[in-house]
Amino acid sequence: MLIAILEDIVAAGGRPYEVGGCVRDRLVGAASKDIDIEVFQMKSDVLVSILSKFGKVDCVGVSFGVIKLNTSNGMEYDFTLPRRESKSGSGHRGFIVEVDHSMTIQEAAARRDFTINAIYRCPLTDQLHDPFYGVNHLAEKSLHATSDHFGEDPLRVLRGMQFAARFGLSATEQTIQMSRSLLPEAKDLARDRIWHEWEKWALRGTHPRLGLAFLRETNWLGFFPELEALVGVQQDPEWHPEGDVWTHTLHVCDAAAMVAEREQLTGKDRIVVLLAALCHDLGKATHTHFENGRWHAYGHEAGGVEPTQAFLERIGCPIAIQQLVVPLVANHLIHAVDKVTPKLVRRLAFRLGEASVKHLVHLIEADVSGRPPLPPRLPDKAKQLLEFASGMKIDCSAPKPILLGRHLIELGFEPAPWFGGVLKKCFEAQLDGVFENEEDGIHYLRTVLP
Repeated sequence: MLIAILEDIVAAGGRPYEVGGCVRDRLVGAASKDIDIEVFQMKSDVLVSILSKFGKVDCVGVSFGVIKLNTSNGMEYDFTLPRRESKSGSGHRGFIVEVDHSMTIQEAAARRDFTINAIYRCPLTDQLHDPFYGVNHLAEKSLHATSDHFGEDPLRVLRGMQFAARFGLSATEQTIQMSRSLLPEAKDLARDRIWHEWEKWALRGTHPRLGLAFLRETNWLGFFPELEALVGVQQDPEWHPEGDVWTHTLHVCDAAAMVAEREQLTGKDRIVVLLAALCHDLGKATHTHFENGRWHAYGHEAGGVEPTQAFLERIGCPIAIQQLVVPLVANHLIHAVDKVTPKLVRRLAFRLGEASVKHLVHLIEADVSGRPPLPPRLPDKAKQLLEFASGMKIDCSAPKPILLGRHLIELGFEPAPWFGGVLKKCFEAQLDGVFENEEDGIHYLRTVLP
């Protein structure tokens, strides 16, 4: 159907081009669910009239040159018109937008953030228009700001972070300098927009350390003080030959991405593991000291909870994801115990709450693997944690109480306030392994009844 739409646009005098992420992703062989079409030499009312023949048209953004089409076969496309943007204030929204259907491709491309997103493709001929050499930059793994327009929008720096992580890019010096000039406007960014970029970093980043390195190069690491605090924090070279905590964190994030790829983690599971990798050692910034000739970070697991919560709130991370990441940070050294037992695993799975032992084992593997030149590995006790949890069917979820209020009612008791205390005691016994099934649980229940 898209070809038919484009042919009608051309027949009416318009010039439609795919642009942005769909063209970039095609060039690197990646799937792209969003198709953006920019239409030149056509006024908005004419374009709306044509699109209306193919489905439902949403004109809410037409004054900004954006028209959405939901076709009769269930596809959704974004059609845009060339527009000029004038800076009118600070932040991501401080622009006056004026649609100009007479603009050239070069003029329109110049307002796009990076050259890799300023490549146009004619779907009818497969011809590329690349006025700023984005194809070459993509092949060279180089992140270039397209033009001076880059300096008008601070959100573009965070977009650069996630593009560097996703496509393995390193920024040019000019791009770094332009990004630094935007730091004063960072405070004006809305949290939902900040989260959108961090979410892509975690969800799609194959080289997450490059995105983090970009933040440091551009001085934007200071916008995330919990991360900046890791720079220069020393570690014992026997356990961490790779260097300071910041360096370790970069390696751990890359290792987490490799684990996520191997395990085919998607959606929330991948986001949680990557954010846990990023935050796992935040507590070392305040819990590292030199003692008896060695660096120590006693208590940094628990000490990492507060800065992790602060960082996740700062980037607008949804509460549901925060609740998964924080307990992983607080328990990431559990594999250092003397012995793995069923009781320990049950208690651990309960502490993790909505997070899982599987999430934690992925984090442990990333942590231990992020210490080059030491080889990547999963510690034996972490393997035992997962084996015990799998055997008890609590590897993907916390243990649920076997005994409930209905069991007390079935024993002839009327619902009463004391039910809660008795059931809590029973659940503690269950976690300790006193009973593992309903029959044994009821027998135990009889022994603790008032």
